[in-house]
Amino acid sequence: MDEAFIPSPDGAERSAPHRPLYVVGVDGSDSGRAALCEAADEADRAGARVLCVHVRCQPSIGEMAALVAPGAALASRDCRDLMEMQAWLDCVQILDPLACPWEFQVVMGRPDKILREVMMTRHGDALFVGQSPRPGRWARWFHRCPARRLAGAREYSVHLAIAP
Repeated sequence: MDEAFIPSPDGAERSAPHRPLYVVGVDGSDSGRAALCEAADEADRAGARVLCVHVRCQPSIGEMAALVAPGAALASRDCRDLMEMQAWLDCVQILDPLACPWEFQVVMGRPDKILREVMMTRHGDALFVGQSPRPGRWARWFHRCPARRLAGAREYSVHLAIAP
């Protein structure tokens, strides 16, 4: 049988481009790793493709003000590069042993907007994002988590993975 075709559960064959596409927000953190693990398990069961999206956030006002210090811009860029490298390494370590097809994409912007845009333009079937537990009564008001913003999407399925 050709590698480009896989049998679907109902016995019909589906070409590789017609496999389900799972989009995963990865950022090198524990919550991103939890989302990636959940997506990998689902993709392995469903024979889906996985698109790992690392969103490089634009610097905030506070970060921009701190960049006037000597060497701060270099340290900030190095930190972002390390996070991107960790996200890619997580993808390699988790997805390669499963032998499911996957891609890694880096984009810049606000994570919730970019992930929503990727889902719509690539016609993703499910979005997997991690959510860090935030203790405290006021945390939900002051921490604008991308996972919370995406959770209410009606156009596609959103899976929230809680970091251990």
